[in-house]
Amino acid sequence: MEQNKKMYGEILKEREYRKLIFATVINRFGDSVDAIAFTWLVYQITHSAMWSAIVFALNTLPNVVVQPFAGAIVEKMNKKHVIVATHLLRAVIITLFALLYRAGLVNALIMAIFTLIITTVESFNLPATSAYTMQVIKKEHLTCGMSLNSMLSSAASLAGTGAAGVIIATAGVSFAMMIDVATFVIAAVLISVMKAGIVAVTEAVKAASATEKADDKKEQSKIEFFLDGFRYVANSRVICNYGLLAVALNFMLIPINALQAPIVSEIFKMGGEILSIAGAFAAIGGIAGSALVPVLSKKLSPLKVIMLGTAALGVAMLGIACGGLFAGNNIACYVDVAASFFVMMVAASTIGGTINIQFMKNADPKYIARAAAVMGACGTACMPVGSFLLSALVAKVSTESILIFCVIFAAAIFAVLVLVKPQMEIEEGSLGIKKRNYQLPWVDNGGVFYAVKAK
Repeated sequence: MEQNKKMYGEILKEREYRKLIFATVINRFGDSVDAIAFTWLVYQITHSAMWSAIVFALNTLPNVVVQPFAGAIVEKMNKKHVIVATHLLRAVIITLFALLYRAGLVNALIMAIFTLIITTVESFNLPATSAYTMQVIKKEHLTCGMSLNSMLSSAASLAGTGAAGVIIATAGVSFAMMIDVATFVIAAVLISVMKAGIVAVTEAVKAASATEKADDKKEQSKIEFFLDGFRYVANSRVICNYGLLAVALNFMLIPINALQAPIVSEIFKMGGEILSIAGAFAAIGGIAGSALVPVLSKKLSPLKVIMLGTAALGVAMLGIACGGLFAGNNIACYVDVAASFFVMMVAASTIGGTINIQFMKNADPKYIARAAAVMGACGTACMPVGSFLLSALVAKVSTESILIFCVIFAAAIFAVLVLVKPQMEIEEGSLGIKKRNYQLPWVDNGGVFYAVKAK
């Protein structure tokens, strides 16, 4: 632990890293305020759990359909310029939505359209951010650097979630959205003044570039460039295992993300104030989980960390599903929600942080934007389909029953991990891939990008 503290101190001495992390933190604060406002606004306007699930599905759809193509496009662009442009574009879109809301023109269809547009823009931002982060954080600082980033981001989410209820109650939903707009603009300014990444191109990349110099003279078609990212990911058994795991875990978490307002209303029989409690303790759990990643990575293998996290996710969802037992007792409901969301986010942050770090350690910088986009798409691939199915299911099955099914599903994933023991690390002396032209610059552990969209 003492070693981690020293490492955190070294990282924070890096000026460019401080700018990057502050941009992330300020952006996350605004998003957490806007997330509470938008989640409750969907349910208030539609009064329908079905529409809550549909809007959530549309919120994830571009990450599956658009992001792989976006990754291929972003790979050849200036990553910093892409990040700045997407921040500013989202600020403009949210401003327009807030104006329409103030004019009384927002309905379920308008919300669905804006959700699609915003997430489409975000699909270009995510791979650019993954690639740019590799230029800012040194290899030896990667584990602690990303964990610190996650911890501070969760702290910002905690502050934003805690402030959201007060902001919405005193100033209204429109003002909450404009806070998000302001944070996008601030983040864009911070990123724009950053210098080039402090991490130079590694010797491995230089060597790889030299061997492929002849091929590079022939410009790849955009389709071939796009497909090359898929081939890079598909040729690693470890990455494929993580992709399957991401799909399974994200499928399990769909009801928690899509049905937050119905869970509060139908299971706990309470109002929107409990969403702030859930969000606050989820943020605290995210901080705790992120802090645990460097510690657990030294004591447990990635597989054991994921097994532990999966078991904790199942327990947390069981706590939410049983919330109806406490309906009518506000204190008991608060305690149940707080404990369940805290444990759930400790588990999710631990799993996500572990996988994300392993991916960043092992991915070839030449492919990282495409690989991050492909794995992000794989991780969220089940979510739009699952959410649309969920929107039809909630009309016939209670929210409580759906959550019980998720608990059973978590138990099934845990059983598979225990019995099958899928490969989660690249064996020493092996790249874990089939083709030599996909050599990884750093061979420490296997990994992949794990994306759980929390909004």
